Amino acid sequence: MPPRRRSSSRAHPDASCQPPEKEKNRPCRRRRGRRAPGVGTLPDDVLSAIFSRVPSGAAGVARCAAACRRWARVVATRAAAIARALPQPRPAGFLPHLALGVLHGPQIRGTRTRRKPVVSIAASGGSPSLRLDGGGGLFDSARSPVASRNGRVVLELRREDRADGLTLCVCNPMAGPPDDAAVLPALAGNDCPGYYACAMLTADDLDATVTVAPSFFRVLLVYNRRSFTALRCYSSDAGSWGPERRKPGAKMSARTLQQLGPAAVVRGVAYWPATHRAAFGVRLDDGGGTTLLDVCWVPYRMPDFLPDFRLLGVSPDGERLSYISAGRTLRRYLMITVETLQLQGVEEDTMMMSTAAGRWDTHAHISLPQFEVPGATALKLRWFGDKSGTLVFTIGEGGNTSGAFALNLATSSVEKLADGVHCNSWTNLCGYEMDRATLLALVAARFF
Repeated sequence: MPPRRRSSSRAHPDASCQPPEKEKNRPCRRRRGRRAPGVGTLPDDVLSAIFSRVPSGAAGVARCAAACRRWARVVATRAAAIARALPQPRPAGFLPHLALGVLHGPQIRGTRTRRKPVVSIAASGGSPSLRLDGGGGLFDSARSPVASRNGRVVLELRREDRADGLTLCVCNPMAGPPDDAAVLPALAGNDCPGYYACAMLTADDLDATVTVAPSFFRVLLVYNRRSFTALRCYSSDAGSWGPERRKPGAKMSARTLQQLGPAAVVRGVAYWPATHRAAFGVRLDDGGGTTLLDVCWVPYRMPDFLPDFRLLGVSPDGERLSYISAGRTLRRYLMITVETLQLQGVEEDTMMMSTAAGRWDTHAHISLPQFEVPGATALKLRWFGDKSGTLVFTIGEGGNTSGAFALNLATSSVEKLADGVHCNSWTNLCGYEMDRATLLALVAARFF
C-alpha cells in the first residue's frame, strides 16, 4: 500500500514557520520568564530606602507592610530607620492609640517595699501588657521609673546604699528583650546625686536638620549640691555623662526639687513645673552633645495651684507648652483646665519672658461630674502624654471613688486603670507612649 499522502498545508511555504496549536503559547511563557528584575527582587536595603520616601508617611508604610510577607519583614526589622527618615507632619490632633499603659514604683510603706521591681498596668482594653516585674534579668533590679518619652522609659536600678551610686537604664518595653536596654555609666562617689528630677529627649525632639541615629537619646538630671542646683546630661552618642553644670541663679529648695514632677519637651527644651508661679526650662546644644546652653523661667497665668494639681504638657502640633490644672466645680466635682502658650524660644530676653503670663490661652475646660472630690480628697495629676493626649491622675481617700484613671483630652472619656486608694501612694508614675518606629514594627509584625 502506498504511503498516506501528507496534508497539503505542510508544503505551504509559510506553514513550516507556524508551530502546532498547543505549542503557540510556549514562547510567550519563556518571554515572561526573561523579564527585567522587579521590585520583588530588590535587596532589603533598597526596599528600606524606598519605604523611607513614601509620600503618605507612616500610613503608607503600613500599607506596604500589608502587601507581602517580605515587605512586612523589612518594615518590622528596619522600622527605626524608616520612621526617622519619614517626613514628620504635624498631627491634626492627639493619637490616643499610642498610649498603652503606665509604669509606677511601689507603694510608699517603708524601705523594703521601695526596693521592689517596677510594676505596670494596661491602660486600654486589649492592649499588650507592660508588666515588667517577675520577668527576670535586668528588670528584677529595677527600683522605679523616673522618666518616659517617645517609646523609651528611664528606670533607676536598685542601689543597696549610697556607695553603689546611681545607675539608670533606658529601654523600650514594647520592642526587644530587656537585655537590649542601654545601661548608663553609674554616678558614684562625689558624682552621685541625692534626690533628682529627670527628663528624656529622643531623636524626634531634635531639629529635622540634625542627623543622628534613630536610637539617639539624652537623659538630663537636675539635683542639688551644697550651695547650688546642678545640671548634668548623658548623650548616647558620646556614651558618657557630660560635665556637671551650675544652674544660674539661686539654689532650688529641697522641697521645690522634690515637687518638680515630670518634664514636658517642646522643640528640644525640657520644662518642669518647678514652682507655683513658673516653669523651669533647660535647652541643650543642637548638635546632640551634652552642653547646656540656656536656662529660663516661664511664668504661669494662674499661679495658685498646688504641685499635685498641675502638670506641663505639649499641644498636638508640638509647638506650644500646655499647662494642665485640676479644679472643682461647685467646690465638689472635678474639672480639668488646659491652657497653651506659644513660646518665642529660650533666647528671648527677661522682659519678654516676664510678659509670658499674659500670653496663655485657655484651650479647654473638661468637667467630670462623675468624680466627687471635696476639699479633703487626696488627688494627684500624675502624667500627661503629649502624643496621645492622655492625662493620668489618681484619687485617694475622701471622694466617691478611688483609683488610677486615664482621661482622653480629645474625647473627654475616662478609663479606670486600677482600683483602690493605694494608687495615690505610687511613686514616680510614668506613662508609656509608643513612638512611630515601634508602631510600624508592631503593625508590620502582623503580616509575617
